[in-house]
Amino acid sequence: MQKLPNWQNKTNRSNIVATEPYYTGVVVALEGIKQLKRQLKIAEEEQEILNKER
Repeated sequence: MQKLPNWQNKTNRSNIVATEPYYTGVVVALEGIKQLKRQLKIAEEEQEILNKER
């Protein structure tokens, strides 16, 4: 099974041709993943601060 980073690398190297709707969906998904990673980092930092206060 191909993982997302592999598909991204292939797309960046132009080894595969992506259709516009598919590519748009991938871009939206990647942006969502980035946002979730940022939120997770913030939540982990907040949890660490709260644990230090105890």
